Amino acid sequence: MTAAIITASASIVVAVLAFLLSQHSRIRQERRQARLARVNGQLRDLYGPLNTLVDTNGQIWEALRATTFPARDERNPESGTSEWLRWRDQVLMPTNRRIRYLIIEHADLIIETETPKPLLDFCAHVLSVEVAITEEAEGVNRRALIAHPGDDFISYVHDSFIRHQQQRLLGSIT
Repeated sequence: MTAAIITASASIVVAVLAFLLSQHSRIRQERRQARLARVNGQLRDLYGPLNTLVDTNGQIWEALRATTFPARDERNPESGTSEWLRWRDQVLMPTNRRIRYLIIEHADLIIETETPKPLLDFCAHVLSVEVAITEEAEGVNRRALIAHPGDDFISYVHDSFIRHQQQRLLGSIT
């Protein structure tokens, strides 16, 4: 009789352990899938579009600098050519507005716990250019109050995109 009790007890213990291990494994897999879904959402909804838009604006900016844009020391608000204004108003600013929209609308997808300075600086720059454009319509020509954050912004977007691509490829192991 004692052997039967020990066997039954051992069977119950093994069954309980198997159940607990299975549950633990399922929970780990669900967490991993949730992390991977977040990384995919970050790429799809924020860092992927940001990366593409930043690269597009960068390519246009470099082409303008090489062809029609005056040298840095020759630039001033009064000397804006109609060609430059057309590129700014019809290409660069709409893209900048879209970038700003992505940052604001998908702030919950930002990697860091607080919005990084390059993203804040970019949003502030876009708003200050908006004011400068409004002032131009009123006959006041002056530079935007806040300059484009430049390489800090571009590096942040590119580095974040690459980091997320790597996490996706690795299946978000951590």
